[in-house]
Amino acid sequence: MRRIEPILRRALSGACALPRGARVLIAASGGADSTALLVALCRVAPEFGLEVCAAHLHHGLRGAAADGDAGHVATLCSALGVPLDSGRIDGPAVMRARGLSGQDGLRRLRREYLAAAAGRARVHAIATAHTADDQLETLLMRLGRGAGLTGLAGIAPRRGRWIRPLLAATRADIEADLAAARIAWREDRSNGDPAYTRNRVRHHAVPALIAALEGGGSASRSGTEGRAGLARRTASAVSELREVSRWIEAKARRIVRRVAVIERPVMVLPTVPLRGLPRLLRRAVLRQAWRAVGRTGLRRAHLDALDRALLATAPRGPIRLPEGAVATARRGELRFVAATAGTEAAKHPAPGRRAPAPGPDARCGRGRRWGTVAPRPTR
Repeated sequence: MRRIEPILRRALSGACALPRGARVLIAASGGADSTALLVALCRVAPEFGLEVCAAHLHHGLRGAAADGDAGHVATLCSALGVPLDSGRIDGPAVMRARGLSGQDGLRRLRREYLAAAAGRARVHAIATAHTADDQLETLLMRLGRGAGLTGLAGIAPRRGRWIRPLLAATRADIEADLAAARIAWREDRSNGDPAYTRNRVRHHAVPALIAALEGGGSASRSGTEGRAGLARRTASAVSELREVSRWIEAKARRIVRRVAVIERPVMVLPTVPLRGLPRLLRRAVLRQAWRAVGRTGLRRAHLDALDRALLATAPRGPIRLPEGAVATARRGELRFVAATAGTEAAKHPAPGRRAPAPGPDARCGRGRRWGTVAPRPTR
């Protein structure tokens, strides 16, 4: 695995680093990417003092083909001496019962199963086999949807205990290493189904883009070398975008800690010192302010509305936010009110009321010191 192992070593020494003695659960589908991750990680694990285990979920779809995937993973794990957590569900029935659909629904079920398997195995991390090609496809889809900087930062190499140590590897690298090592893998026919957006991007948009960039190069180059080269360049660019995004979000967190007043279920931001911030930083402040009160689900439309309210000199609101929260802007304040059970202020916010003026030792509703809350101009 001469191409894959150096990539794994760099990842495990950097963004995907784990303490010695840690257990890693590999999401093993039986495809080329996860097969390569399983084999290569078993080879490099002793260098990093890691233990490897695996999990495979049979979705109850694709009949005998899915049975073959499960058998392949079981055989490979047995040969490698890797403990395997293998499960099976009636995917269509579960998704109907939960109102899920398509690849997104299956992905949610798979993540839930992997999280449960990780709990049973008491692992430190869950490793998935996302590659540079996945990064390329994800970037193109997000560009098409009008994603901002955060979205264009692509797939992160690490999020919590989820790690993706193959993001710098291309599918061409993976398949070449597997072929050289004479290791078989399974092909999922649904990966060619044009009903799914990612498949259309993979099989139509990417080859067309490569041909356009190369002036109508040969089909073979567009399918192999051209795709691998574009995937590598994309992975490098996305890595730089992620660094910029992290810097902006960190600066936004510092600003929120400095100026926010939190007395749950109410949080108040002063608008005047924030209006002069660059747009990207201002919107990052709004995202961090929302997260600071422990909430999720903020979408671009919500962010647009909050940004307009922050910049407005006239009162704005109420702005309906996820989970029943409401925001209003007036008198130099942008006020978030969370919809907590039994809280009348949350059910019927009074935009004209000001938050109590806190002193320098004001604390958030959970008793945690929030820092100096007196608004002051930011640079």
